[in-house]
Amino acid sequence: MTTVKITEVRPQLRKLADKVCHHGERICVERNGEPVFVMVSYEDFEAIEALEERLDIQEAKKALKKGKFIPLERLEAELGL
Repeated sequence: MTTVKITEVRPQLRKLADKVCHHGERICVERNGEPVFVMVSYEDFEAIEALEERLDIQEAKKALKKGKFIPLERLEAELGL
């Protein structure tokens, strides 16, 4: 993974975007030596979203099996919906 300083992003944005979009590279952007975000292709983003969704569903199924849930009516009442 390529790492760049946040101050380098704007002048190189077109070049960095090309690396990400056309070469599948991931770019880690740092501020003060610490990573703050990563540039990824939209395809990678969709894959991450799908994985998160699957993990959320798995956790929800586990909670239901253990009886750890709140009935919808109670949740709506608590949230004032």
